[in-house]
Amino acid sequence: MTGHRPRRPAGGVAGALLFGAVVLFCLAAPVLSPHDPYRPDLARALLPAGGEHWLGTDQLGRDLLTRTAAAGRTSLLLAAAVTAVTTAAGTVAGAVAGLAGGRLDRLLRSAAAVALALPGLTLALALAGVLPPGFTAVLAALVPLGWVSCALVVRAAVVRAAASGHVLAVRAMGASPFYLLRRTILPHAVGPALTVATGDMAKSLVAATSLSFLGIGLPPPEVDWGGMVSEATALLVVTPRLAAVPALALALTSLGVTLMADALREARPAG
Repeated sequence: MTGHRPRRPAGGVAGALLFGAVVLFCLAAPVLSPHDPYRPDLARALLPAGGEHWLGTDQLGRDLLTRTAAAGRTSLLLAAAVTAVTTAAGTVAGAVAGLAGGRLDRLLRSAAAVALALPGLTLALALAGVLPPGFTAVLAALVPLGWVSCALVVRAAVVRAAASGHVLAVRAMGASPFYLLRRTILPHAVGPALTVATGDMAKSLVAATSLSFLGIGLPPPEVDWGGMVSEATALLVVTPRLAAVPALALALTSLGVTLMADALREARPAG
């Protein structure tokens, strides 16, 4: 009788390769290209794809390939910043609530229930609408509800770890709550937190670009993929590639991150 052979994480590898290719493109293209992604050149407006401009130019004469890469760097930076803040906040909240239990645990679950019941995009639009456009506005719009999923997963992992015999023995020896968290419990929550963070990266990327598409993201001359699509909507029938290129870049990036998140989720032990 042969033993069980774990399935190779083909989707995760494909997702990592796809995401890595997009990141490499975003980092390398603006450096290697001779074209300025922000400087208009109306004499070259709406040029078709060719040898000098591989994907052509936009309505202001800017190289579409270079501008897509530069916008990608902004989009990825925004998504990474939102994910980092929400993951840190969710990890701390979930770990403290899971270990303390009682009132703090009930408070976390109540706050999570309220947050999950709120219309996330509507709240993000409201918060971003009252703040000046910019990086801070995007963070303020997406962070308040983004921490919930990570907090709940970390809380569950901490509760399971806290009930283990090893942790109970260390606690009986008089270890402080901080020591328990740092040395015996939190390491068990790192894996689940990273898994949730990978999935949240895709959600944050789509959410941030959606805000920019609606005109409440980054102010000009900064641009992300959502801003590029928004700029191209007036010419969608005449020159659809202006919107199709950044939209395709967003879709491929989201697909790559989602595949990685699914692979990490499947690799986590049950229970």
